[in-house]
Amino acid sequence: MKIYTKLSLTTIIIFFLIIALSSIVYLYDNRAKIASFINFSYNKENSHRELDNFYAKEIMKGGYILHFRHAERDKWIDIKMYDTLESDLHNNGEDASRYAENDYFADAVCLNKRGKIQAKAMGETLKHIGLPIGAVHSSVSCRARQTANLAFGGYDKLHRDLVHRGPYNEDFDEHVLKLKELYMNFPNQEGTNTVVSAHNGVIHCDMFINDKCPKHLSLEEGGFYVIRRTKDGLVFEHEFHDFYFFNRVFYKR
Repeated sequence: MKIYTKLSLTTIIIFFLIIALSSIVYLYDNRAKIASFINFSYNKENSHRELDNFYAKEIMKGGYILHFRHAERDKWIDIKMYDTLESDLHNNGEDASRYAENDYFADAVCLNKRGKIQAKAMGETLKHIGLPIGAVHSSVSCRARQTANLAFGGYDKLHRDLVHRGPYNEDFDEHVLKLKELYMNFPNQEGTNTVVSAHNGVIHCDMFINDKCPKHLSLEEGGFYVIRRTKDGLVFEHEFHDFYFFNRVFYKR
């Protein structure tokens, strides 16, 4: 029995030594590829930082549309149903809200505790750096309106078309055309940025005349897109995937 145990232990040790040796050989044989990947990741990160730095300073001059995704909410799997309750089942007008923060389904569609803190923190940074904000347009949704109030000092106008596509049975191309027209016709205040407080599933690459738009458009809560208007149409400029990537530009040590 003791001999059998010793043999088993020896076999296990040999087995792991073979795996370790194979791993070393593999790493050595692929050292060039690994080094290239590390350099690629490093250069990509540096490139992103440089673009973040450029566009963070660029929008301080004004003249852009900044499309923000609202701050954090609780993840309700049937959120789309509650969004239509707020945006459609009321008598306040088409581009108005049911104001779910005062209704029974507030927890489904409004910011959670962390989201309110996040939006306030965003607002504190924006005030500190003096980002020039002009008109603020918001989705009728509670979480978008709350983000506008806490981060941007309020909103000027609500738009049902700024609610994400999920809740609606609609023609995709028609909605894209509506959004293009809406964004192209936002009133422009000289030296300021127009802010949109909305959702993740609103912006689509078909809205833009250039090919800079990422294939997989998806913002973290609090992230935003930088959009520019031209006489020929909308131009996608940059993505701050998370507000943190914008925030860090202004804090050096």
